[in-house]
Amino acid sequence: MFEGSDLSVLDFQAMSDEGLIDALRTAHGASAAAQAAEVFAVRELYRRHRAVSAEPGPGGVRAGEFAATEAAVALRVDEGSTAAMIDVGLALEDWLPRTRAEFAAGRIDLAKVRVIIDNTRAVAREVLGELEPRLLATAERTTPVRLRQAARRWAGRLDPAGAQRRRERRQDDRDVRIRAVQDCMAVFDGLLPAAGAQTVAMRLREMSLQVCAADPRTMPQRRADALVALADGSGQLRCACGRGARCPQKEVTGAAPRRPLIQIGIAADALLDMRDAPAFLAGYGPIDAALARTIAEHARFQVISERPGSDDPETPPLDREVRALDGMCRFPGCTMPAAESELDDATTDATVLCARHKRLKTLADNKKVPWGTWLADPDRLQWTAPTGDIYTTSREGARYLFPHNDIDLPVTQKVSAPTPSIDRPDDVAYPFRGHVLVHRQLCRITPEDEIPDDATTPAINPA
Repeated sequence: MFEGSDLSVLDFQAMSDEGLIDALRTAHGASAAAQAAEVFAVRELYRRHRAVSAEPGPGGVRAGEFAATEAAVALRVDEGSTAAMIDVGLALEDWLPRTRAEFAAGRIDLAKVRVIIDNTRAVAREVLGELEPRLLATAERTTPVRLRQAARRWAGRLDPAGAQRRRERRQDDRDVRIRAVQDCMAVFDGLLPAAGAQTVAMRLREMSLQVCAADPRTMPQRRADALVALADGSGQLRCACGRGARCPQKEVTGAAPRRPLIQIGIAADALLDMRDAPAFLAGYGPIDAALARTIAEHARFQVISERPGSDDPETPPLDREVRALDGMCRFPGCTMPAAESELDDATTDATVLCARHKRLKTLADNKKVPWGTWLADPDRLQWTAPTGDIYTTSREGARYLFPHNDIDLPVTQKVSAPTPSIDRPDDVAYPFRGHVLVHRQLCRITPEDEIPDDATTPAINPA
């Protein structure tokens, strides 16, 4: 139907219901084929990097380690997504040739491909020949959720002896992640062994029931507050009924909470409530000034100069000043907080880079990888990819500390009603949230998973 035509100019209003359903199927198949093309292209880029870039030993290049980086900046996505694409491509090539062919033809999409990979990764190879065709036949007539249920059932029947093997391998994938969403909220997500996860769940429930009946919070709200109470050192959920000494649970107090281990950058006049300008929460992004002022009631303050070192050119800026102004890693698209990153002082003006991207810059400076960097001025760091494409990053923290320098800020003509925020469960184009890497050589690609070469030195600088 759509061959040789632009999908966006079709007259959908003139189609019958049957025609619209047919259009949906055809468009979805085209989308799946496009997903496959991206996966295969990134996989091939990784193969070529592995073939030419390996240099074992300290200070050398790990085979293929920056293929995902190059693809990520080209696509404007995070390196975790491109690493997942490489992982999917490797799995399809290694043990799922039929699934690869179906994916390339657009008959199954990326979500179903991930289910098949996830449920065959630890299955005995002699069983795979019988299991893969069944999964593909089911994938064409059901949803990813039902496909996952069928895959688990069949894997258990066809390879019962492998249940322990699959469990032990899966436990190696345990992890905890935090993902920023709208309106100063974040999603706390984790993959834990079942017993450990149930231990956490039961502890949160136990704490949630230690408040009195007049506590106004719902059970989900209590569980969320209990999780924070475990992290802040208090260890107990305080009742929020507001009745003070009359509360029957007044004895449940716990230890005094620790100061929040977070960093916030905010303009001085916004802190003093002279204006409303967003603040910058390291590791998250913008938060409203009112929330920043509330947190600041128990904070320790550090004054940051707009141009550190300008009064005395011979005195370099302090580490904390550079971290505050940069805000996060200065690599394109990287959101690692400055406090968890390192200072690169290879140039006159130091910049903040996470362990992974500092490694990339060091290798580039030593001509070991075909990347280039140029610090045009303290506010602009340029990266040149192997393809010759140039990407420029600026100091994110400075935009919040000194709002008058935020030249990218759009001019607002009028105030309109706010658009309701939607917490989307996954990226529509790259549905990789929760993807567990099969190939261990990819596990250090995501910046927060990079282990610094000097692992004995703490990454967090308290300055």
